[in-house]
Amino acid sequence: MSYRVFWQQVFALALPVAFQSALISALAMADVLMVSHLGSQAVAAVGLAAKLNFVLILIMAALGTGCSILCAQYFGAGRHEKVRQTLALSQCVGALIMLPFTLVVLTNAEFLVRLGTQDPGVILLGTPYMMLLGLTLFTTQGIIVYESAMRAIGRTGWPLKYAVVAIGLNIVMNYWFINGGLGVPALGVTGAAIATVLARLFQVGWMAVDVQRTRTLHLTVSAFFGLRQSTLPKRFFTLTWPLVLNFTLWSVGSLGYTLIAGRMGTVPLAVMSLLAPIEGMYHSLFFGLVNACGIMIGQRLGRSQFDEAQWLANRFMWMAPLGSLIIGVLLLIGSPFLLTVLAIQDVETVRQTQWAMIVMCLGFWIKVFNMTAIQGILRAGGDSKFCLGMDMVALWLVGLPLTWVAAFVWQLPFVWVYALVLSEEVIKATGVYWRVRRRHWLANLAEEPETVVAPA
Repeated sequence: MSYRVFWQQVFALALPVAFQSALISALAMADVLMVSHLGSQAVAAVGLAAKLNFVLILIMAALGTGCSILCAQYFGAGRHEKVRQTLALSQCVGALIMLPFTLVVLTNAEFLVRLGTQDPGVILLGTPYMMLLGLTLFTTQGIIVYESAMRAIGRTGWPLKYAVVAIGLNIVMNYWFINGGLGVPALGVTGAAIATVLARLFQVGWMAVDVQRTRTLHLTVSAFFGLRQSTLPKRFFTLTWPLVLNFTLWSVGSLGYTLIAGRMGTVPLAVMSLLAPIEGMYHSLFFGLVNACGIMIGQRLGRSQFDEAQWLANRFMWMAPLGSLIIGVLLLIGSPFLLTVLAIQDVETVRQTQWAMIVMCLGFWIKVFNMTAIQGILRAGGDSKFCLGMDMVALWLVGLPLTWVAAFVWQLPFVWVYALVLSEEVIKATGVYWRVRRRHWLANLAEEPETVVAPA
């Protein structure tokens, strides 16, 4: 592949996804900005509830990843009927998984918020916010699966179209419901959650209508019933269960860092809440690149073009972290202006956020390296079990224990505790680099013979 063709494909696939991811991060930042004038407790409440919700979103992302991997390889192999069946199966499984989680969130919202803070004000504000977010789980799951399938077949501009309108609608309703007006009382933090619920309903409805007008992703009754006589469900579950377990355990562990900050006090929790959308904006620029990496490699693996897939992997592995470091330095230079825009009232929160941003900007390039190697390369070839093991060792045996000891045994300042979160990434980077070089991920998941199961 020539570099000209390479860059054409990268930009065509990466830019819409990066822009959409940046918009989603901007929305999260807008939630923080729009409640920041209500004080540190409001910021902490929004951040904590969003982080708890993030655990469930990552479970949805695991199903979306499994859907994307198979759709990309089937699409690359020209098997469009299997693309439709994969989408149908992913939506059914996702809805079944989200049902119990929705019930748990709706009935135990206060308990979940209390896990992360002992501040009565944060609990009071965060509980209704968490309950309302629970109402979005089904719609968010549907959105993530639809987006994964669209991107896998190269239609990266479609999810961007839906996201731009839905996010714009969300921000307008945020301002309206938080501050009140036109007959609506000022609802504060709760208003931000109501806006999210309404915007998600609009987005998933629009996507479902549009998808049914396409040929490759059009879902019919036959797509669902055809699963009964196919080995696709078995293949899907074999690929996806390590992803679901991986994403679930990783998200719970990631939540552990927020819970540690919450136990250190309201200011560290507010800092984590402020940094989360900034970090999301920072990495959203590279999420598109990683997505392009996974699609381009996955489609070539589906055609058994292994040498070209390896060539692509080598290019992406150095481009992404280098670009991340450059963006990090630029973000650090502009951090004083960004902190001014956030309009944080508490002086101590501002001071600790400044120090934490130094760590984030100069150290998070290694996260982008791991994201590229794991999500863009290894999982594109179905190497999910190794990713599961590597994530669990790095997070549960290194990152979390070391951070907990630093916070509550050594009692280090928060900035040092925050920096030690990166210990997980250092361990992980060593393992995934070795695994990519071993070439186990060079596998065609679409070429396995279809064994038709006789109907009962």
